[in-house]
Amino acid sequence: MENKDIPSDKKAFLCVHCKGQVLVPHDLPPTTGPCPYCGGTITSPAGDEPAPVFQPPAAPEAPAPHPPAAVEPIPQTPAPEPAPTPEPEPELPPAMAERPASKEQGPAKRQFPIMVILLLLLIVGAVAYYVTQEMNRKTPPPLILPPSTGNAGASEANYIRIGWQKDAASVLRDFLAADHAEGKLPFILNGESLAPRVREFYGESAIDDSDTPAAAFSVYELSEEDRKRGLFMMTYDQPPQFDMREFFRPLASLEVQYGIDEADLLLSTVARAGNFAMEPLRVHAFFKRTPAGLKLDWEIFAQTKYRTFQSFVELPEHGASGVFRVFIVEDVPDQPQADATSRTYRLSDPAHTDDTARITVKEDSETGRALSGLNWRGTKDGRPLTRTATVELAWAGAANAPVLELHRFICWEFLGLGGEENKAQAASK
Repeated sequence: MENKDIPSDKKAFLCVHCKGQVLVPHDLPPTTGPCPYCGGTITSPAGDEPAPVFQPPAAPEAPAPHPPAAVEPIPQTPAPEPAPTPEPEPELPPAMAERPASKEQGPAKRQFPIMVILLLLLIVGAVAYYVTQEMNRKTPPPLILPPSTGNAGASEANYIRIGWQKDAASVLRDFLAADHAEGKLPFILNGESLAPRVREFYGESAIDDSDTPAAAFSVYELSEEDRKRGLFMMTYDQPPQFDMREFFRPLASLEVQYGIDEADLLLSTVARAGNFAMEPLRVHAFFKRTPAGLKLDWEIFAQTKYRTFQSFVELPEHGASGVFRVFIVEDVPDQPQADATSRTYRLSDPAHTDDTARITVKEDSETGRALSGLNWRGTKDGRPLTRTATVELAWAGAANAPVLELHRFICWEFLGLGGEENKAQAASK
């Protein structure tokens, strides 16, 4: 009996294994292939051949009127058995649902041994910590060895090279910050003996050193020999500056500018740029290493900053005297026909080398003999030799015509900075 639900372009036949109805195209030649239901190997009937009728007692004949198409046979596999449907579990009452299952009680039982092991580990750690602390208390303190000579030598070499700069800057900063003489004395070399001079020099008024701030001082490298003796130096150098508020001068004519005409006295005086320039300011700050640390040499600091040497040699005052640190060199005499038994020497300020003074000294005098090492005039291949020295100058002669003389030669180098006064000279003062 034909099934009316089969489309007109299809034909149906039954699988010989599962008896399922299989639809194939109407004009499909006999083709062997797997059953879409059970996977067993089946062969479709010819186009006009009616579908075989299922007869339970006998096995269906294999229809093969035509040779099958060249289709690779698929291995026959048994149809998969449907998985058994699990029976629905009965619903439990709320009281029983809240109780944990017997399987869930297993981890709680396993946690008990773990907690016991952790507790034992904590006890062992506490005992070990206590024993370690007790052993450390009974251990003697480590022996501290004194620094080796090599390390001390390296530290000293490093201090001489750059280590002193920090200490010198600190001393200079504290010295300049003090606004009274008493506040400056702790930072001055030989401050106790120089206290009367320092108080007299500054007076009772407040001291303002803001014109030479400590940050503007730069390091000056002395020779290694001087640094090994504990001598160090910093300098302040401010070149000439123009005060623009007062720098209003007339302009010279083109004839004067190009040298055709000479400027008159008024123009040359008023229009000279040098008349409006501020004086250069140079300060030498020497430091000496003492058991109490670095100390500032106040005498040369005050001489270079306040130009006391220039004031002394340019403003004659009969009977006045002063001790100065100078550069000294033999110079040619003022008069060609000068006394042959005398020598002329030029003294200059260490910071302001333009501040000079010429002194005539007898060769056979004590001062002349001390300075004889500088004499180069009249010697073969002689050349001027400049040295540092500490001298005492004085204005002598008549009251109305004082003459500058070198009253006493104190020492070579700067006194207190490598130079030492002769004990015999000190006793004769």
